[in-house]
Amino acid sequence: MLNIVPGRVRVAVRLRPRNAEELVADADFADCVELQPELKRLKLRKNNWDSDTYEFDEVLTEFASQKRVYEVVAKPVVESVLDGYNGTVMAYGQTGTGKTYTLGRLGEEDTAARGIMVRAMEDILAEISPETDSVSVSYLQLYMETIQDLLDPTNDNISIMEDPKTGDVSLPGATLVEIRDQRSFVELLRLGEAHRFAANTKLNTESSRSHAILMVHVKKSVKGRDSALLSENCNSSHMVKTFKPPVVRKGKLVVVDLAGSERIDKSGSEGHTLEEAKSINLSLSALGKCINALAENSAHVPVRDSKLTRLLRDSFGGELFMHMVSDISPFGVVFTQFYQTFLDMVFSFKHIY
Repeated sequence: MLNIVPGRVRVAVRLRPRNAEELVADADFADCVELQPELKRLKLRKNNWDSDTYEFDEVLTEFASQKRVYEVVAKPVVESVLDGYNGTVMAYGQTGTGKTYTLGRLGEEDTAARGIMVRAMEDILAEISPETDSVSVSYLQLYMETIQDLLDPTNDNISIMEDPKTGDVSLPGATLVEIRDQRSFVELLRLGEAHRFAANTKLNTESSRSHAILMVHVKKSVKGRDSALLSENCNSSHMVKTFKPPVVRKGKLVVVDLAGSERIDKSGSEGHTLEEAKSINLSLSALGKCINALAENSAHVPVRDSKLTRLLRDSFGGELFMHMVSDISPFGVVFTQFYQTFLDMVFSFKHIY
């Protein structure tokens, strides 16, 4: 098990396998990007004479299993949530790099393919008691700066409430479903994914046009320790054993499948799809500004610049556990076009705290 410290932000990079089109189109891939998992490094060759090397908390090759990705990226965060902390897992990357596969794959036909969401709930349900504990889930999308309920499409304009004292975020009216077993959770994910906005772009035939946010609220009872009190005559032979009431630990797991970032000139976006792309990129830019502010220990974190950052407000401070998996395409040309923005955000994460 990985030992992590509150406030420590861990970043992993995952390379997805090449598809048939990329195998044909990018014969020089091996000369463009090189993963060095034993050193936890990614080496990017920008041209024939210039290259950069970057270091991550974990480097996952195209051969890394879904189980391995979960154990590295999410399992420590899930354990912290069960201990009563807030934890966040994000997937970030260009459209078509496999973020939704990493996070949301249901794995019904092949259990080895299960993604982070399904595996996280398995671990949570295994650690709680149905008699004394509870797990409740909301599943939302942020589309064009509007928060919509993926479990109830008629609930398409959810407001954000923030506690002025604690900064805790609540979403009045959002569907909150109590989860009793894994099957009902998988059905919930399937329902939510069916309502998520997607579109066809030049970069991806099924490009997510919204950020999907899964919120898992865990209440776990911890038995109070026995304590012995002296009776009124203070005679140690008259010890009275009392029992402290159970302590309820409240934790929240937030799993964020960020919409695929893209360069508008490369994606072929136009009309309404162009407006969607602009909205996606603006919210990702706002997220980057918050991360940069944290990295620079700024007194002001601009969480109000976007609905996305307002939703994630309680993921930006306190005793947080935040892990990020950055999915990358093995298609060298696309990666070269995208790498600077991608790495700027990733390394802002790594410099926090």
